[in-house]
Amino acid sequence: MKNYTLIFLSIFICSSVFAQRDFSFYRDNGNTLETNFYKKLSTNVKNNRGNYTGSPFLEETLELGTLILNGGDAQVFFMRYNVLEQRIEFSDTNDVETLKMLPKEDNILIQLRGKTYQYLHLGNLPTGYYEIAKTFDEDRLLLVQHKKIIYEVERRNSYNSSQKSQIKSSEKMYFLDNKDAIEIENHKKHSVKAFPKSTQSVLKTYIKENKIKFNDDYKGLIALLNKYMTL
Repeated sequence: MKNYTLIFLSIFICSSVFAQRDFSFYRDNGNTLETNFYKKLSTNVKNNRGNYTGSPFLEETLELGTLILNGGDAQVFFMRYNVLEQRIEFSDTNDVETLKMLPKEDNILIQLRGKTYQYLHLGNLPTGYYEIAKTFDEDRLLLVQHKKIIYEVERRNSYNSSQKSQIKSSEKMYFLDNKDAIEIENHKKHSVKAFPKSTQSVLKTYIKENKIKFNDDYKGLIALLNKYMTL
């Protein structure tokens, strides 16, 4: 297993798009990237939309985002996240024909549309890109894994023979505790089941007494995790 070191990042980007934020960042000490790596990549990405409906992207339009290399060197590119292919497509121009695939390296932090992503290969966590939803401390993170899968249409008769397959979206959440990943649901009842039985009654009481709501902003789940870490 790779030897990872945790690095704290607090970076100020002087533009109207990005503001100062704190990030935790796993990286491989022996792995570095050249700052001009975009120009050194020779192959542009090919997006074959195939015979299906739905978008493979989290957001299809290109947006200015920031890549933070090796814990400090920040560079701005046009980017989008192709969830289906599990790749970040980026370019120095706002032109899809010039897009290239960002190398899948754990020492690159991606800031895009107000969210932070990182490619992780760590412990029992499934390898891939993750949204860093919350950094609790140097050892504990809340991660979101975005997924898209093509569901094939079953050809039963001539009526549906022309129907296209569909892309379905889903997500999984993980609480990363000192390299140990625990899958957890952003749900009032189901979230508690991720924790040891010895803590579940206390957590259920906490949710009830504090009227914790589990919405898409993850604030309820974050509050529950903060409570769990005090037990």
